[in-house]
Amino acid sequence: MSNFRYIRMAGNELGWTRPHGGRMGGEDYLGKEGLAHEDWNFSKDVWVDGRYHLYLRETPAGFDNGLFNFVLGVHARPDPMIIGFVENASFGVSDLPESVVRRRAQELFALNEVRSLGTRYGGKSVAQLSKLLRKEVVDYCVSLAPQDLYILAQPVPMPSDIYKVTTPRFLPLKMTKEQYIALKGRVLLPDTVSSVEQEEEPSFPEGFLIERLHRSRERSRVVVKQAKEQFIHKHGRLFCEACDFEPAEYFGSEMLRDRIIEAHHDVGLANPEHCVKTKPSDLKMVCPTCHRAIHTIRPWLKVDQLRALLGIDE
Repeated sequence: MSNFRYIRMAGNELGWTRPHGGRMGGEDYLGKEGLAHEDWNFSKDVWVDGRYHLYLRETPAGFDNGLFNFVLGVHARPDPMIIGFVENASFGVSDLPESVVRRRAQELFALNEVRSLGTRYGGKSVAQLSKLLRKEVVDYCVSLAPQDLYILAQPVPMPSDIYKVTTPRFLPLKMTKEQYIALKGRVLLPDTVSSVEQEEEPSFPEGFLIERLHRSRERSRVVVKQAKEQFIHKHGRLFCEACDFEPAEYFGSEMLRDRIIEAHHDVGLANPEHCVKTKPSDLKMVCPTCHRAIHTIRPWLKVDQLRALLGIDE
């Protein structure tokens, strides 16, 4: 017999594929540590048992005995946003492949460089972070087959006529089978699932406004992926267009090649002037430090303006 739940995850500006900076400040876990393990829930890492394992802040009672279907969402105003569906999930703990552990540790190390990690994760080497992450795999007890994870290309407001979220807390809230089926039928349309393959440069719809530390608009992960691929094809590698930072060269490790560098839109997605369509050519490649500087300085600088401020071409 299957059970059905709505579960809230912590907000993530990178589509829950890796952690992001700028969240520290506040008395909750995120405010103290700058990390939510949900940050990797949509990274699609296959574990040793050939399944995905997701992190949930709170797991439902009886989860170790039966199958569960989840509606995953984030807290937003005026309505919570649905971000994905999980089906036929069971209780189980496996092991992460060493390469995935190392990659996750490198992502945390990069956040530490921009002071976006608390004391539990901050100030540690990649090896130390890897050791810590290996211990924490027990927190990823939601086991599911890869084909049973449905990720929306953009968040969708919770239809209040079908289901109402009764609390903003991270709790597994009950719903009926009929409510789950109705939500899936209303939301999970063919053009909302995140899988797009096109030959010519397409435009992608940007997501809805979500209340996070700032009001920001969820960017399509597909356009980011294509922008990075086009940049690598043109330049041979990813590097920061503001300061010329190139991770593999700086850290002396080819394992960091084409990692850490982030995609940035010169026109802020929360800006009313921003068009709801984004093309890969609209995005700039920047390192986490320059990215944070751009979003900290007011008024926001364009990448070329920050490069001039740094005196790179003088």
